[in-house]
Amino acid sequence: MSLLGYVVIFFLFCCSYALNLTALLLPKWLIFVVPKPLYSETNYGLFKLCQSVTGECRPFPREEEGDCTEEGFCQLWQAAGAGMILAAVIGALTLVALLGTMCSSRRKRERGWKLVAGMLVLHAIPAAISMSVVAYLVNTSSIFYAGTRYDMSFIMGAATWCISLVIALSLTLATLLGPPEHGYERLD
Repeated sequence: MSLLGYVVIFFLFCCSYALNLTALLLPKWLIFVVPKPLYSETNYGLFKLCQSVTGECRPFPREEEGDCTEEGFCQLWQAAGAGMILAAVIGALTLVALLGTMCSSRRKRERGWKLVAGMLVLHAIPAAISMSVVAYLVNTSSIFYAGTRYDMSFIMGAATWCISLVIALSLTLATLLGPPEHGYERLD
């Protein structure tokens, strides 16, 4: 794999990582809208619940607010949040691995694809699990009203792990099927 290839992968992963961090911090995983005449919006994030009627956000889920009446809901929701945090930590380590591979010698770059591809897959796994947990809770929990739908952060989270897997697959295929970085011999 050439240095140019790693630079492209670095910038693509930076975009994916930015989506990961935005999805983690923005409280817009789910949305429930009450239409006119009493329009109101409820946004569910991994750590906050925001309501347009009061204009305030509060921690979510909280036992004091009755969010944890359903058995296992709070534990699963917190596991989804922890999964996205883990994906963010692994993403930071992936950036370090990419920078280290890009700044190393040609021989190390040729072997570094295994570490980088593995880190990309490792970044995608907890994000995908978090998405699955949130989707499961939306479909099975009575906490969410009928009409609750996925919002921007959920979509960004899905894009995060999909992009990471596509980059890992592309890197692996390019390395295994492509020519070496300097795959020529000097002519006399």
